[in-house]
Amino acid sequence: MLTVKCDLLPSDSRENGKGRVFITGVSSGIGEALAELYLQKGYSVFGTSRRQPYRFMSNPNFHFRPFDLSKLSDMGELFKENFSDVLEHGVDVFFLNAGVSGNVPARSEEFTLEELQHVLSVNVLANKAILDLMLSSTHRPAACVLSASMAGVRFRAGTLPYSLSKSALSALGGVYAEENKDIFFAVLGLCNVDTGLSRQVSFSQRTADFPDLKSLQQRALSRGYMISAAQRAKDILSVIDSPDEYGVKSGIFVDMRTVLADYEKVKNPLPQV
Repeated sequence: MLTVKCDLLPSDSRENGKGRVFITGVSSGIGEALAELYLQKGYSVFGTSRRQPYRFMSNPNFHFRPFDLSKLSDMGELFKENFSDVLEHGVDVFFLNAGVSGNVPARSEEFTLEELQHVLSVNVLANKAILDLMLSSTHRPAACVLSASMAGVRFRAGTLPYSLSKSALSALGGVYAEENKDIFFAVLGLCNVDTGLSRQVSFSQRTADFPDLKSLQQRALSRGYMISAAQRAKDILSVIDSPDEYGVKSGIFVDMRTVLADYEKVKNPLPQV
């Protein structure tokens, strides 16, 4: 069982004796919610995104570096200056969370190769580059969390760039897990979270042209279906803290809704009639 605790790295590599995490896509959605949660716990948070997360900038435990993950050739620049400490002393957990939708929905033939390349660069190849740098650290992380998606497993018309990239991201996590047994790779389909990206997919002007996405839109509008990024961030921390209890295995894609529902059934079984 993996437990993310504060003794994973030498005490002299930490600030305030707490843990250290690295998060991509920290300016909004899940990334922002994860950063807030860890800062509340007193962790040192290293966050990157294109936009500055102003709400955290005055927190002494928050370290930010702006970066465009589509700039693959410049990836080494991410871990310079105030982020050089990330590779020097490592982190306990890192979240490969940032992602783009690729302007879905549209028919597959409407997407150019350049558009596909951009989505693959941000959603997959940038994560590969960050993984390699993180694993080169003397202090290797205990866990890596990849924000995957059911879109990479359940294919819907209109979603080619996003589905293609998320399928590849799951494969990335699976292969690295096989090759790095000392690190837990949580490949999580985050599902039904109310974020800008999910709203873009569900409420595009073209959603009505794709029956499966129209059904998804209707579910999103139903009461209680969409949950907040803050709630999902809490769910993620619970899962990576005790993966065995949730039935989550390193490198194996899981759908968070299924994981949480199954866990609830075990913890609170229905009374026998």
